[in-house]
Amino acid sequence: MSDRLPVALLTASLVLMVSGSLRDLVSPLGYWGAWGLWAVVTLIVTRRAQGTRTQTRPPGWVMASYAILIVGMLLSAAFNRDGVSAYQAVKIGVVALMFMVMWRLAVRLDGRRLVGAMGWAVVVLLVSFAVSKVWNPTGQALIDGPREGSFLAVYGVLWKAGAFFLPVFLADAVNTPASWARNGLMIAACVFLVLIDGSRTGLLLLGATAVGFVAFLCWCGDWGLWRRRFRWLWVALALLLSLQLLDTGANMGVGRFWSAGASASGSQADAATVAVEPVRVLEGALNRTFETRIGAGDPARIKLLQASLEQVVACAPLGCGFGATGTDIGTGAWMVVHNAYLAALGDFGVLGLVGMLGFLMAAWLPIWQVLRRGAKDAQACFVVAAAGSALAYGMSLMLNTFTTEMSEWGYLILMLAFAWAPAESG
Repeated sequence: MSDRLPVALLTASLVLMVSGSLRDLVSPLGYWGAWGLWAVVTLIVTRRAQGTRTQTRPPGWVMASYAILIVGMLLSAAFNRDGVSAYQAVKIGVVALMFMVMWRLAVRLDGRRLVGAMGWAVVVLLVSFAVSKVWNPTGQALIDGPREGSFLAVYGVLWKAGAFFLPVFLADAVNTPASWARNGLMIAACVFLVLIDGSRTGLLLLGATAVGFVAFLCWCGDWGLWRRRFRWLWVALALLLSLQLLDTGANMGVGRFWSAGASASGSQADAATVAVEPVRVLEGALNRTFETRIGAGDPARIKLLQASLEQVVACAPLGCGFGATGTDIGTGAWMVVHNAYLAALGDFGVLGLVGMLGFLMAAWLPIWQVLRRGAKDAQACFVVAAAGSALAYGMSLMLNTFTTEMSEWGYLILMLAFAWAPAESG
């Protein structure tokens, strides 16, 4: 069977994944309906692919993590007589089914196809971001100080595609040096998406990805070979600055100043305004590239963590129900803790926490297998990248709320599927 349809379906899932704000256009039910349609079509298309590999069942470790988490949620729902927790458990069950569907694609396709599909998803994000400068169908705020987003992915959502796709693009840059221009563009785009979003979690993951990438290259050795494969780095730096210049120029309305200067009476004041604008754009682009929000601190998160540590003890061992772990940080409204593991423990008890930690182990095991075998080929690099992205998702949950949305879990099921089931090259 041709890979054309499976690749198209993989691309469609990635576009749905990165378009986390699409639910504001089609409603949450419509968004879940789109995922359901994708799953049904994928099952039909891949129905004959079950005999292509000896290992056809999803990895037990991943499925066990889902099962333990769901059991913990259901026990908490029964103990607290909480219908919301039961409903959220059903949603996690649907996410688990989506993982099984994604697995069927993963055993059919290889890393090269995944890179291509990711590239199209990034292009969709960049185009939607450009369109959002002049058209905003959702009506949501797309700019908040240094933070930016698009109508498909508002700030707080936009960074995730950049942070979680970056390890795979870095692996492809090393494995396929002939594609240095394309990979340079994709890497620049990923960093750009994180920077303009301004998420501190995303910025921390960028740093962790860079450290992990260098550590893996040091473990592989052969620096002479790596140096010859680093042409993409200069392309990425140049393109990142170009993207920042374009975005900063659009935000500052440079076109309006230029047109005003060209059509005015030619006064010296107008000429001076036109002359200084490119300098302001360059300064703005450089500031947005190198200045971050990491040093700003986050007292709200700290207050949430302190309050939640006390709550998880009181709610042991079965939890107090979905959304119970949190506090009022002084705004008059309840806010859940921005740590998915504490939330799982406080909301769903010990089993909830064990299930969430199981995903961290499921992300680490493929990396451990590569290190244990001493494999240093292209396939090993891809496995480490995909598993590393899944591990990055797990680490990001330490600074984010517990969620049951596919726009969030999609990144995890994608990377775990390809990390555990790398298809045979073909």
